[in-house]
Amino acid sequence: MEEQKPDFNQGFFMFTYPYTWQGWLVWVLIFIVMAIGIVRGFLFSLENLVITLAMLPFLAIFSPTALEAKLHKMRTEAPQPEDLEAHALASGYNLTDWFYGHTEYVPTADPSDWVLPAPGPLSWFMQRPYHPDPGNEPLPEHPLKIGTPRPADLSSYGLFMLMFVSGMFTFAVFGITGAQASFSGGNNRMLLLPYITIGVGVVWLIMGYLKQRQQGVIVDTATKAVQGAVVGAGEYVGQVRPTWSGAMDVKVDGHPSRIVPGCVSYRWQYEVLIRERKVTYRNGRARITTVDRWRDVRSQRGDVPFLLHDGTGAIYTRPSTFASQDWGQYTKRWEASNRDTLRDSYWRFFQHRLHRSGQVLRHRWTIHALRLGNPVYALGMAEPRPHEELAWPGVNDVVDSETCKPPAVENENSTFWSSPELSKVDYENPTANARLHLIGKDTPGMPAMIKRGTELANIAKLRSRTELLFIPFITTVAGIFMLLLL
Repeated sequence: MEEQKPDFNQGFFMFTYPYTWQGWLVWVLIFIVMAIGIVRGFLFSLENLVITLAMLPFLAIFSPTALEAKLHKMRTEAPQPEDLEAHALASGYNLTDWFYGHTEYVPTADPSDWVLPAPGPLSWFMQRPYHPDPGNEPLPEHPLKIGTPRPADLSSYGLFMLMFVSGMFTFAVFGITGAQASFSGGNNRMLLLPYITIGVGVVWLIMGYLKQRQQGVIVDTATKAVQGAVVGAGEYVGQVRPTWSGAMDVKVDGHPSRIVPGCVSYRWQYEVLIRERKVTYRNGRARITTVDRWRDVRSQRGDVPFLLHDGTGAIYTRPSTFASQDWGQYTKRWEASNRDTLRDSYWRFFQHRLHRSGQVLRHRWTIHALRLGNPVYALGMAEPRPHEELAWPGVNDVVDSETCKPPAVENENSTFWSSPELSKVDYENPTANARLHLIGKDTPGMPAMIKRGTELANIAKLRSRTELLFIPFITTVAGIFMLLLL
């Protein structure tokens, strides 16, 4: 029985609501403020209803797209293979030392992670790293298999903004006339409604245009299969797999207890929480204010080449050549109180040199990384590899070994292909894609970028042109029309 493909087309209208407790908390707070505005409007003055209307844009901003909610549910219900999960960091919060305030945290929900099952390391045929997987088909989450999702023409985001525009226009029609009559008395606050509406519309239109341009590059660029890669610009989606030289085990800030294994690109940052006291004078009296803020101390980044494998083959990728890198939310974070560092004379000296202006409260180390097994999306230029690399194993030849065979499919941990599919791939001859590499070079109309996550994950926050361009245009026009009523 053929497996049914998920449908990522959201139709005309889709009402969306938060899918995390943080999102629900924000919604509840917004609804409380809106309720206060309604109560004050009926008890005191209808002008207080503007408070309720002003909350609608915030309610729209914190409304997720239908695709975000759907992908979150799919990730929860469809965990990754055990051999891939074994190489991941244990997610969640971990208190390692109560007295010294040591904590570790790995995000439990990763919006850049796989949605559909992906092959784990036990299924990777590393003796032929550039060849297709035994099934000779794109990965389940590849755009060639699932297509490009289409957002709903109208969602909660657009609905709340239409309610905002309608409410502001109604206030303009019924309120501006009264405001004009009392203008000499100073009650002219209602006259600001047209300007507020125009301001919201213009800002919304500019931001929508910029977002539409960015997502248009991703959506409108056809994804290429690595097996058929040719010299030139293109979009590639696949899985991070190691080259012959492997990956990095990153020791964050040189500490042996802060290690993140299997990285091909990373950036870590060390920050301290500083408490500063400032003295200000008001009406001749001194006033002491306390401000806590995180201050950057140092950071480090690094990259090594990796193989972008999409199931049909692999292409040698150099992340260091991409100026635009986005690894999504952080991979892991460590925090410690300042009490721990005071035990070390080096730290006391280092603190004295860098933080003389305030009191150090806490220390924090955060790492963002692209790791083995992660999904990766790249817009870049495929070019012939340097001549000296053509002699590397597997590029122009294959490793001669009678025992070099794909992994056995009877293994319960290897669920991506069956025995008859092993004959679909010719492992005796080299592949053309092995002689190319992917670099970050901009071309007209296609800026080079590399992101953690597949195309599906990277456009999860995609909104329709109706919500990004048409509705803000209507908002601006409505504000201009309101000005004509003045």
